[in-house]
Amino acid sequence: MNRKQTITIALMCAVAALLAALMLWRQPGSTQQSGEHAGHADSHGHDDRHEEESGAAPAHEDEDERAIAMSETQIKTAGIAIDNAKPALIQERLHLPAQVKANAERSVALAAPAAGIVQSVLVSNGAYVKKGQALLTVNSPAVAGWRADAAAARARLMLAQTVQAREQTLWEQGISARQDLDAAQAALQEARIAAAVARSRLDALGIGAGKERTPDSVSSTVTLRAPYDGVVVERPVVAGQSVDETRLLLTVADLSQVWVEAAVPGVNLAQVSAGMPAKVSIAAQPRELEGTVSFVGPVLGEATRMATARVILPNRDGRLRPGMLADVDLMGQPGNVAVTVAADAVQTVHERTVVFVRTGAGFRAQDVSVGRSDGKRTEIVKGLDAGTPYASAGSFVLKADLGKGEAEHDH
Repeated sequence: MNRKQTITIALMCAVAALLAALMLWRQPGSTQQSGEHAGHADSHGHDDRHEEESGAAPAHEDEDERAIAMSETQIKTAGIAIDNAKPALIQERLHLPAQVKANAERSVALAAPAAGIVQSVLVSNGAYVKKGQALLTVNSPAVAGWRADAAAARARLMLAQTVQAREQTLWEQGISARQDLDAAQAALQEARIAAAVARSRLDALGIGAGKERTPDSVSSTVTLRAPYDGVVVERPVVAGQSVDETRLLLTVADLSQVWVEAAVPGVNLAQVSAGMPAKVSIAAQPRELEGTVSFVGPVLGEATRMATARVILPNRDGRLRPGMLADVDLMGQPGNVAVTVAADAVQTVHERTVVFVRTGAGFRAQDVSVGRSDGKRTEIVKGLDAGTPYASAGSFVLKADLGKGEAEHDH
């Protein structure tokens, strides 16, 4: 064996010894690693190491996200009040937007009986008028023609009466035949019918016979008068304007009694019925006005999907004016409720209804189902027991803190 071979063999032995040492050094670590792996395997042989490494949330993580840590000092500083859920007497109060309107059953829209020209308007919009008061005058040729027809019918009736009386006398004296008397009586009956029809047309249109200037002429002027005491609420025409029987001239409303009409969402219709008490608030009035629901609309508006609930209020002093905005609170039947909280305590978080329940570390958002409410107390149907402490005031602060915490968690 030469020197070169000896060196090669020595190097190979050194490398083999080094590899053996490395293998002996790694074997304990490998055994420990296998032990750790076995420690993470569950009874089914599943390895949960990857779940830990990926940061999977524990089962109670959702509860932790809905908890808000807060000390007593922080609670006092934030103005949060604590109360206990408890039984209460609740009279359900449904708050609705409304508007004052004229009583449609005591409102009259006046129009011209026929086409013509407005001669004069004698009242202004908003004026108080008395029954029979002249409101405006219209000049209409058609009116003159109807009055002429009525006058002619009266003249024919007078003539028929005269002829009948003469024929009656002649027949009694034996001068004329019975058939002449019968013809005169038939003509008289026809004249009476024609005169009654002409008079009824004038009466129906509110025209009247008018003042005849001469025996041979009739007036074409018609005066429209107030049907009762009231207020002119609309007056869209002016003197000199051409009008016809389809054109509104003015509207008179009796405002001694007004309607307050509230919009009721379809989902609340089951809570509303005629005869239930109502409290009406109007900005111009210093106190609530009390009334009852007189009518609930049977159909929903196509655009609003709301029905109408009507409250009738007296208005002798005229303080309530059509167009005023109002709020109507409909009062349901009072009833004892087992679990209630302050109405301000109920909040909505991510489309869930919650109440912030007091815990040892602060508060927790508790899902609840709510029922009736009178604006001060709200019934808790599910999710909270009587006696549970909760944030009765200042819960909006907790809602804001919860939202802030969720935003920070997302980042």
